[in-house]
Amino acid sequence: MAEAAAGGAAIPEVKHERTVYAASGGRKTFFSFVFLILLPFFASLPAMIYMRLKHGLFFDAVGLGIMATAFAILMFLIVIELLFSLRARVELGETSVKMTLPSGRGPTPMLRYKTYEVPYDQVQTVETRREIYGGSLVPVLLKGARLITKDEKSVPIGYVSEANVDPCFPYTEIAKKIAERARLPLIDRGNVRRSFRRKFFGIKGSRVNEVDAVDEAQITDLNRSHHNVVMGLVGALVVLIVIGIVDDFASETPIGQTASAAVSGQLAPTATLPAKAQKK
Repeated sequence: MAEAAAGGAAIPEVKHERTVYAASGGRKTFFSFVFLILLPFFASLPAMIYMRLKHGLFFDAVGLGIMATAFAILMFLIVIELLFSLRARVELGETSVKMTLPSGRGPTPMLRYKTYEVPYDQVQTVETRREIYGGSLVPVLLKGARLITKDEKSVPIGYVSEANVDPCFPYTEIAKKIAERARLPLIDRGNVRRSFRRKFFGIKGSRVNEVDAVDEAQITDLNRSHHNVVMGLVGALVVLIVIGIVDDFASETPIGQTASAAVSGQLAPTATLPAKAQKK
């Protein structure tokens, strides 16, 4: 009792419940199903383009090549979402946080994952900030969070678009809970402008050349500009799709039937002969 009186009241140790952030089973099943359904058609596109080139249908081959490029981009995004759903995980334990998340730099950050396990007593600071990429025409705003250990090692927690918050991985909430368990304040670094070129190629730039403060008025203008550009792109895409569908239905030989018609014409050449020649 004397030691307790001399040393003051002991601070009770707070035990935190184990919290896990991961994609739901429905999300994993959905992206797996979409990937398996689209994979056979995607794999057949090179053969379809080759057949059109072989039979001299160069215009159809160019159109199919454009569609194949758009399809490849779509499949790449599906693969990214599938990998993220299967691998991403944040586990807040009683004494440490264990995270398996994208590595964060380079042209394909969502394809490379890294696992960290950091004890709470080794966390020095937990930070959040809004990063702005691109110019005033098409800006991209990301909310990022990271923790810095006592040995000055930066561990990224994650980035999320403010226009599309992922309910399975609310990185700001995760950072706040890590700070609470480490008994540290959550530090907000504000708004900064980053170089997309350096981020894409994984180049670490100096703070003076790469980071500039951005106030809330500029954030409002950037959000408005981003909304207008996105709506314009969506409208243009819808118009192009409608024009393509109308043109395909209006033409005498739709694009999907041209190759088969050419092949059947080569298999049955007598069908193209004049009527008098056939009678002879």
